[in-house]
Amino acid sequence: MIVVFHFIIWLFLIVFQTTVLVSVAANFYDLLAPLVVYLGVNQQPRKAIPVILFSGLVMDGLSGGVFGVYLTAYLWMYVGVRWAIQFLHMGNFILLPLLVTAGIVFESLVLAFCAVVLGSSSWSVEFIFSILSGQIFWGFFTGPCLVLFFIYGHKAIERAKKSVTSYRDVLRMH
Repeated sequence: MIVVFHFIIWLFLIVFQTTVLVSVAANFYDLLAPLVVYLGVNQQPRKAIPVILFSGLVMDGLSGGVFGVYLTAYLWMYVGVRWAIQFLHMGNFILLPLLVTAGIVFESLVLAFCAVVLGSSSWSVEFIFSILSGQIFWGFFTGPCLVLFFIYGHKAIERAKKSVTSYRDVLRMH
């Protein structure tokens, strides 16, 4: 049931990012980066890896760029978050925004590197810096809010699952 929740969130983020954000803010960060950080912090690999693989493949297909760059960035981001939470106390409200921002910085740098190295035209440092700084700025303020939304949504799904299960158990007793 929780994997279905992840795919619904994923679908909403993809649709929102490819329809609304493209026309409003072209320099906005990838909204799936906070989802990958959330999955790394709160989910076991058997629940997170299918969502990450599917997200990476779809984003690679939608981007029109080098195939595999989003998948690689998401997998490395997930591995990095899983490694980092071994050393960090994730109940701290200061560390979560920093972890989300670090994930957004990592993904933005990977995508910028691929665009510079494989791009047909030369990019100025000022142009790349302005895009990256805008993505980091927006990611620092909105990324943690998205992760908190994912956490509260997960808790609501778990509560609903427990209430349905307890109601079903009461019906079995009668």
